[in-house]
Amino acid sequence: MDRIPGIIMGRRGFIAGAGASALLLASGCGSGTGQTVPATVPQSIPDPVDWRITRWGSDPFARGAYSYLPPGTSARSRIALRRSVDQLLYFAGEATDPDFPATVHGAHLSGIRAARKVQEAHGGGSIVVIGAGSSGLTAAGQLVDAGFEVTVLEARERIGGRAWTDDVGGAPIDLGGSWLHGVRTNPLADLAGDLGISLVHTDYDDAVLHDTDGSRLDWNRLGHLYQAVEGAVFGQASTGAMGLKLDPIRADLSERDRRWFDFVVVSEVEHWWPAHVDDLSLGTAWEGVEPLGGDFVPAGGYAPIMAELADGLDIRLGTPVSEVRWSASGVTLRTPGATFTADAVVVTLPLGVLKAGDVVFDPELPRAHLEAIDRLGMGNMEKVVLRFPEVFWDPDVDLFSYIPEQRGLFVEWYNAVPWTGAPILVGFNAGRTAQDLLHWSDDRILGSALDTLNLMFS
Repeated sequence: MDRIPGIIMGRRGFIAGAGASALLLASGCGSGTGQTVPATVPQSIPDPVDWRITRWGSDPFARGAYSYLPPGTSARSRIALRRSVDQLLYFAGEATDPDFPATVHGAHLSGIRAARKVQEAHGGGSIVVIGAGSSGLTAAGQLVDAGFEVTVLEARERIGGRAWTDDVGGAPIDLGGSWLHGVRTNPLADLAGDLGISLVHTDYDDAVLHDTDGSRLDWNRLGHLYQAVEGAVFGQASTGAMGLKLDPIRADLSERDRRWFDFVVVSEVEHWWPAHVDDLSLGTAWEGVEPLGGDFVPAGGYAPIMAELADGLDIRLGTPVSEVRWSASGVTLRTPGATFTADAVVVTLPLGVLKAGDVVFDPELPRAHLEAIDRLGMGNMEKVVLRFPEVFWDPDVDLFSYIPEQRGLFVEWYNAVPWTGAPILVGFNAGRTAQDLLHWSDDRILGSALDTLNLMFS
C-alpha cells in the first residue's frame, strides 16, 4: 500500500545530528564493532556488527542540529543575523539563509552571499573565515578566487562541519547532512554531477508502517489524522505555536488514535523541523523557497563534495576561536595556540554555538544580531546507524515507520542499502526525544533501537 500523501513536506534539512567515530570525545558520538548489544524484547534479528550513535546536541562545536523558527519568530531574524557589521563581521551558515534554511545547500548559498558582501566592501586584503563547513568552505573559495588572502580556522580535526561522512564497516554513511534536497534548485547537485557522484532518490511514499505491537498497518487507517494535521499546521501563516492548533484535535481522540496522531505529528512535522510542535512557529511551515526536483542521497556521502569545496584552501584544523575583537583597524581572533589578524572575518559558527556564547565578541555584537540569535531556535536531531551481517528487511523499501508507545521514539528507519550496497538501517529521533536521548547511555539507546526493530521485523 502506498503511503497516504500527507501534509506538504517541508525540507528534510538534516544538516546535523552528526558525529565521527574517529572523534568520539570531540563530537560526543558513540560507536562499536562486533559486540553484543542489550535488548529487552525477545530478539529475532541479528546483532549489529557495527554501529554509530550521534550526540550532536551535546557537541561543543555545534550544540544542536539545525535551526528553526520558535513561536513569535519569523524569517526576519535570519535576515537580521546575516547583516554585516561595520564591514568587518560577515555572518553565514544555514541559520542565516531565509530561502533554504536548515540545509547544506542553504549554508552553501549563504557562503556565496557573504563572500559577495566582502568583495563589495573590500577590494582585496586578508580575510579569516571561522568554520570549515559548507558555508565557510564556500565563502573561502569564492574569496580566494577573487584574489583575497584567506585563512580558514576550524575547531575540529576535520572539514565539513555538520556534513560528515563516516565509515561504518567499510560503507560510507553521512552522520550529518544526508540528502541533497530539491536537486533542481540545489547548486550542490550540479557539483555532485561534475564530480561524477551518483545520486540515489528517496521516495518518502515508498514506506511501510508498523503499529505499536510491530504488526503492519495500512496507511489509510491514518488518513483522517494526516488531514487534521495538515489543516492545523498549514491552515494559516502566523508566528503562533503549532501545538496550540494541534492540542484540541488530539484531546478529542481515543487513546489509540492519540498514539497514531502523535506519530503523524512527529514524523511529518518534528522530523522535518527538529523541535516539539509547542516550540515551533506556524510560520515554519511557510518558510523559505520550495525545493524542486526531489531529495537524493549522494552515493559515497558528502565527503567528496566537501573535499572539492576545500581544495586549495589554507585550513587550520584543530583551531577553535575563543574571541573575536573588532575595531576600525581590523579584526583580531584568539585561539588556544595563536592570534590571527585580518581586515575582516566571515563567521560561520552554528547557531547553537552563537546562542551558547562560546565565542566572545569584543565589543559585543549589535542588538539586532543578539536579538536574532536569541529568537531563533536550534533544534535536535540524532541518528542511530546499525550495520547488520545481512539484510532482514525489504531492501527495495525506502522507509520503515513505527508507531511507538513512547511518543517520538524511533518512529522512522531509513534503508541505506540503496545508498551503500551494505545492510545498514538508520534510525532517527528528533526534538525533545532527541534531547532526552542525550542523557541515555549508548547501551540503553542501542537496546531501545533493537527492541523497536525486533517488534517490526519479528
